[in-house]
Formats: sequence, structure tokens, C-alpha cells
Amino acid sequence: MSRTLTITLADHAGLTWAQEQVAQYHYLRRPVDGRCSPVAYLALDGETRVGCLIFGRPQAQRISGWYGSVVDVEAGRCPLTRWQIVNLSRVWLSPLIQRGGARYVPNAGTQVIAAALSRIVYDFLLVRPVCFLDEPYELRQCLSYCDTRLHQGTLYRAANFQFVRENASGIQTYAIPLRHLTHAERCAIEKRAQESLRSRRYQAMRATSGYEQGVLIPVDQEDKQRERISR
Repeated sequence: MSRTLTITLADHAGLTWAQEQVAQYHYLRRPVDGRCSPVAYLALDGETRVGCLIFGRPQAQRISGWYGSVVDVEAGRCPLTRWQIVNLSRVWLSPLIQRGGARYVPNAGTQVIAAALSRIVYDFLLVRPVCFLDEPYELRQCLSYCDTRLHQGTLYRAANFQFVRENASGIQTYAIPLRHLTHAERCAIEKRAQESLRSRRYQAMRATSGYEQGVLIPVDQEDKQRERISR
């Protein structure tokens, strides 16, 4: 009988562990840039960590016809803001649970991706609170990239991502729609945004200078303590 993996949302220490794993074992050999607001899930076989997934904000602030700024959406240049897009930046699974491994789990990759996609729409906005509740913030799509010089995109297709495009360097973009928030989830996210010191600072900046959500404000120590997840 095949085993089923579970995932858990990483706290600060878990995110550090996940970043270390991808820096050492993922083919890119580097962690996700902190400016992308990374959020991680740990893949578990029982109580044993056997992998991780790291999500973050996309580095590209706009892609013509797909997503951009609030102004771009209002002008009809794209249907989504960049705040409604999340990037599945890294997927790493231990060789132990892959084919030929001592603890092989069939379809391990699609298992953990499906579980994470169901949760990220809520978890991401709790860990990284919304700044402006009067602007679109609900995550609507997840994108991810595939370097065809090394991979064929098999995992993304198996996980129901749709091919979007391929650039001149052979980097393919895949995307998948995300579920809507429940009423209870939306209420919790709005409450979290109202409590966030960082969000309050952005709101104050906009109120005094017409500031549009953009360059990240460094998170101070008080924010770090309040915005870590209690485990």
C-alpha cells in the first residue's frame, strides 16, 4: 500500500531549513531571494522531513497581457495585479522517496504540490500580510518556471499546470488557477492585515504621499516576532 505524504507550513526555523536544502540540493543551488517574501512548506513522511516547497512573489513585476500594477489593471492592460500572483519558486524532494529510494513514495511530487496549492492562497497572506485591503489581493494564479536544458516540465503537467510560454533561453512558464478564499479565511486575512505593523506603515505612507505598494520596507525585529508563525 502506497504512503501519502503530508505538508506543514514552515515557521522561521523551518524556512531557514528549506532554504538550506534548496541551496545545497536544488539544481539552481541558491535560496529564494528574501525580497520575494518566501513562504515554505515542509514535506513529511510520517514525522520525517523529506522535502520542501518554497513560494514567493514573482520577480517580474509585470508581464504584458497577464499581470501588472493596479494601474495596469484599471487601464485594461492586464487582468490581474502582481499581488494576485504567487510563484512556486522551488520544489525539492529527497532521493529517499523518489523512484529507487529506500522510502519510495509514488507520485510524491504531485501529492505535495496539490496539497500546497490548496493551502497557499490562505497561508501566504497570513504570513505576509496584505498592505492595502481596498486593492485586489486574493491570490488567483500560481506560476512556475522550467529550464528545458535540464528538465521537461513533466512534474508541472502531472500537477495540472498549463504551459504558458517559452523564452529564447529555453525557460518555460507554467501556471495554474487557485481556489477562492472562504469567508472565514478572508476575515482572518483582513484581521491579520489590520494587526500588521508593516501594513500600517505602508498605509500611512500612502495616506501622506499617495504611495503605491511597491518597494519592500525592511521588516524590523518587532515585525519579525509578530509575523512568525507560532508552532
